[in-house]
Amino acid sequence: MSKTKPASGLLLISALIYTQGSVAVGLPAVSNVHQGKVLPEAGDFANAITAGKPDVWLRLRYEEVEDDIPAGSPLVGTEDADLLSLRAALGYTSARYHGFWARLELELSRRLGSDDALNVDDDLTFPPGPAGSRIAEGHALIPDNNFEEINEAFIGWRSATGGCPNAPGACNGHTSFKLGRQSIIYDNHRWVGNIIWRQNNQSFDAFRFDNSSISNLSLSYAYIDRVNRLFGDDSAFREYEMNNSHLINVAYQLPFGKLSGYGYLLDFDDNTRTPFPEGVGVGPGITNFDSDTWGLRFTGKHRLHDSFTLLTELEWANQDPSGDAASNLDDNDYLNIEIGGAFDLAGKPVVVKLGQEVLEGNGVNALQTPLATVHAFNGWTDKFVGAPGGSATPAGGLKDTSVTLVVKGLLSSLIGPSKLVLQFHDFEADRTVGGVSDYGEEWGLLFAKPFNKKWLGVIKFASFEDGGDGFSFDSDKIWIMGQYRMK
Repeated sequence: MSKTKPASGLLLISALIYTQGSVAVGLPAVSNVHQGKVLPEAGDFANAITAGKPDVWLRLRYEEVEDDIPAGSPLVGTEDADLLSLRAALGYTSARYHGFWARLELELSRRLGSDDALNVDDDLTFPPGPAGSRIAEGHALIPDNNFEEINEAFIGWRSATGGCPNAPGACNGHTSFKLGRQSIIYDNHRWVGNIIWRQNNQSFDAFRFDNSSISNLSLSYAYIDRVNRLFGDDSAFREYEMNNSHLINVAYQLPFGKLSGYGYLLDFDDNTRTPFPEGVGVGPGITNFDSDTWGLRFTGKHRLHDSFTLLTELEWANQDPSGDAASNLDDNDYLNIEIGGAFDLAGKPVVVKLGQEVLEGNGVNALQTPLATVHAFNGWTDKFVGAPGGSATPAGGLKDTSVTLVVKGLLSSLIGPSKLVLQFHDFEADRTVGGVSDYGEEWGLLFAKPFNKKWLGVIKFASFEDGGDGFSFDSDKIWIMGQYRMK
């Protein structure tokens, strides 16, 4: 298996591009406060209910996995998986009455055709555990399954602006709260997200408070009681039961960018459907643990020329085991440095970016992000995602050096609007453990074609090549997806 190390190539690319674009790591950053649409005030309670707005989200997706299992491995015979599935979500958001409003979203997914994948529903059990369950199923992992559930069900309130009760538009005051089951996303999904890529989105049973009454300053706080994960009720990993867990995010808009500070304080209760304690950081393939994570993040966008915009992203955090975490676990740092730029090339908007993300490991435990939209980070083949979901950073940590190219409107004269994303990752251990220092490398390609404001088509491909130190095995994944969304 031939393999060319990318270090010299990355140096050459960095000399050529001088830039980074948005979303080099993860998904586009969201506003820290007041997420979601809020409808106008209604004259009475009945009108607030009937004057609401429905939304629909349909997604048909085919996913195929091909793993190159080495001879002699007990996983031989489980190399492949494929799955055709349909996700449907129907939501309704009420208008407001004295500032109060409500939202309900129902979500379901169905496998279409045969089930040729390990789905992490009732086909992952203890015993035999992740590897044994995969052998019994005879297929690789695709964590989408049949389910139906309430994805969101909450009551919200937002303060009024001047003249709001009689205004024709929404009343978008500076203070709001939500109580109930809801989607929570902070920044670029790196620490807290809704796992939007999978057919079952992640949601939180929580109380959330937001305030932006001071100019350029936003404050968000959430108390989490439960995390409704992506596997559905048939899975032992259907949820995280939380105990005294808090999310804090404060952001200040500077003239040259946005500075965010955060604290994510997580305390996991035991999951009675699995044979190991949650939050400890030990067990078969379980890496999350009770922890306090504090960090700072800066994102900047500066127009240097009419045809060139400099984009920067800098982030540091420290994660300290807490609560029930095993006594031999120690704290680890997180570091992300990205620099790049947006410009026009032959009349097409282009973003090129170079970045390095480090999740520190000390040889016993590593930094983890159990509430993140993990698929958006460190390659689309999910080599750093655990079989029971969540992050699975190896004990030696992870150093991910990436290059990303984004081109909009390619062949626009023939096909109209489109988006092409090409990315490369070089994965290395932050600290060599057990002789493993080179995890491998991955190429990813995504092509998205919007047909109008509601219809979207996507083709996505990723190919991982193992580094030869015994970390994993080669893998290819492909997705073909069609989506309709009315919101």
